[in-house]
Amino acid sequence: MTATAAIPPPLAEPPTPWLHLLRPVYRLVLRWAYIAALTLFAFHRSLASLVESTRAGSLNGFVWVVPIAGIMAAIGVARRERTELPIHDRQTDIIVGIMGLGVALMVHGVLLQRYAGYFHLLRLDLMAMWLFVTSASVVLFGLRPVIRFAWVWALLLAVFPLPYQIAVILFGGSRVAAGGAVLIIAAAATAISVGRTWSRAVVGAALSWAVGLAVLLAMAVLTPDGPVFVFQVVPATTSVALVGMTLFLYARRGAPKRVLDRKLEPLAAKDVWSGLPLVLAVAIALSLVTLPQTISPPTTWVSQMTFGRSLQAPVGWHVSEETEYDWVRRLYGQHATLIRQHMVADTGNPKWDKFSRPRTVIVDSTNTLQPFSFAVYPSTLLYDTASSRLSDPNLVDLGHGLTGYMYSVIDDRLLVTWNLLVFHWRNRGSAQRVLIGAVDNHEPDAPFPEPNGALWPTLGTMFTVLFRGNVVTTNREPEFKDAEMLTQFGRGLVTAQLRDAEPVA
Repeated sequence: MTATAAIPPPLAEPPTPWLHLLRPVYRLVLRWAYIAALTLFAFHRSLASLVESTRAGSLNGFVWVVPIAGIMAAIGVARRERTELPIHDRQTDIIVGIMGLGVALMVHGVLLQRYAGYFHLLRLDLMAMWLFVTSASVVLFGLRPVIRFAWVWALLLAVFPLPYQIAVILFGGSRVAAGGAVLIIAAAATAISVGRTWSRAVVGAALSWAVGLAVLLAMAVLTPDGPVFVFQVVPATTSVALVGMTLFLYARRGAPKRVLDRKLEPLAAKDVWSGLPLVLAVAIALSLVTLPQTISPPTTWVSQMTFGRSLQAPVGWHVSEETEYDWVRRLYGQHATLIRQHMVADTGNPKWDKFSRPRTVIVDSTNTLQPFSFAVYPSTLLYDTASSRLSDPNLVDLGHGLTGYMYSVIDDRLLVTWNLLVFHWRNRGSAQRVLIGAVDNHEPDAPFPEPNGALWPTLGTMFTVLFRGNVVTTNREPEFKDAEMLTQFGRGLVTAQLRDAEPVA
């Protein structure tokens, strides 16, 4: 008689995690809420700074339009059927996510400080925020779902403000130019949202541009002096929403008008528990980074002061030459002015020249109705500094409550050294930046830095700094040969302007 083998009992299935019992839409919301909360925590300083600069009238207020446009574009992409293959590799997701999070840490912790002088122009912290959100999405949703929204992620990269700033400069620097540059983002968002085909994308972008331009021109006629932020937000959001909704209704004519007319597929990345602490740790590290302080002299408030006109020469000096540059309006607003004055001493001084020759200084006064623009476009942006090295500033007391910064600049191409004295002051509606310069070559034809709006050479210098560090643009052994003369001249210049006005706290 043959013995029969005992049949082992079936193995018990492991319990299903409670999160997997939730509907996909709830799990989707939970993961996005986690990413959003950590983003707010990690970049709270950056967001607070962006709010402050927006309230001050900065062009960077356009950044608030980017997430709105991105959400509208993402809705259009989400309505389409999923096309990625049902292949999923969590190891690849984690590896790509770690690489992206590491780059975010480097940009926020290293490059941000390296470009401290151009903080408001570059806003590399916003670039780091984009990297963090994208990488966290790869970790928590998977690489393939993120790639499906690749055009949306590319659109969100517009939070990096330098291309927008350049576009506004090329368009003329006015409020209309600021609004028109945002329409590029609006047109791209509309094209992504409605672009099931290339022809629909082109039609959507064209309609969005036309509608936004019509709204922008109407605002320019009806409210020409309105806030820059309104010119940036209203035409762009109106065009994206109106054109997107119109094309949605046109495509769904005769059919149910549901926002999502396809089945919501289960999330590809089912197990994300290992990714949650990784994203949290990076968010904590990012939150510890402090934003760089803008290196500019303190601004003194004055009452009953009119900016925008030529400065009066101090006692013992006279104006020998004066030039006005109109291109400065592209940087500092349509009513901005830049006036260069050559001022010559009435008599020579052996302390300032061994042959007692009358010294010449240049005085560049930049005037604007957008005071915050001085923080976005520092004084170095007005000159070609590609071959120059700048020292750290020395504080100079100019009297009347004003404090200036003095720099020593070496030009390795011209082989000369300049001493520059810079100070700011403003009233309730406008501001002025004054730059006073002297050169160690005392000949009548001595070269002075010429204002030329040197944006492209400045960008070249930025790339040099990226690869070689700040040492290539820093003067480590400054010489202040004309410090005494510039200090005395600066105090006399301030006194000459304040004869009928006194600074207030």
